Amino acid sequence: MEGLYFYWLAWIGWVWTTFFMNKNNPLRLKSAVILLAVILAAPYTVDVFIFEMHLSAVAIAFFIFLETRRKKTGSFLYLFLTSFIIMLAYTSFLMFELFDPIWVLFDRKIMLGAAGFYLAVLLHKERQDRILALISGFLQGDLLFSAILWKFDFPYAAASMGFMDLLFISLGLLLAWSAIESMIAVVSGSAINQVEGEEQKTS
Repeated sequence: MEGLYFYWLAWIGWVWTTFFMNKNNPLRLKSAVILLAVILAAPYTVDVFIFEMHLSAVAIAFFIFLETRRKKTGSFLYLFLTSFIIMLAYTSFLMFELFDPIWVLFDRKIMLGAAGFYLAVLLHKERQDRILALISGFLQGDLLFSAILWKFDFPYAAASMGFMDLLFISLGLLLAWSAIESMIAVVSGSAINQVEGEEQKTS
């Protein structure tokens, strides 16, 4: 069932940000609003130029615009480059799958979600930049794939439920990795402090 991963992970994210995240966190309200907007808009479609897309694409694009409009030129250009790389990887995967599906060895959602997660971690150090590059690259890739299929008269709605599954699986992996990195940093910091304290005692 397409959309199962998306709804499951999106509602978990919304509940977490709404009820468990620190109320003083500036990301709390923004995250809750965008998650709810994407959830509500996902079932509906709209025609824009040659594209048929789900309204969730509009909500995601608006989020990307809000998060990137204040970035410095150098940071913005690097983000654009990395999202372009992810876009090419996403579209290439779908094209290979379309013409030679036998090489997709197991669940395509897991494969493509893991590939997007790996590229985002490889190309960026900051969690926010990883998320922006991943979301932007996947959305642009889905629009590009829709445009390619449109040339061959194959109907394909961009930002469909299948796409949202892929995106949220990849985001879930990315956030889990960020949590692991934070835990390792905390443990390493406490270990270093403990060693320094013991050295001070002995001296």
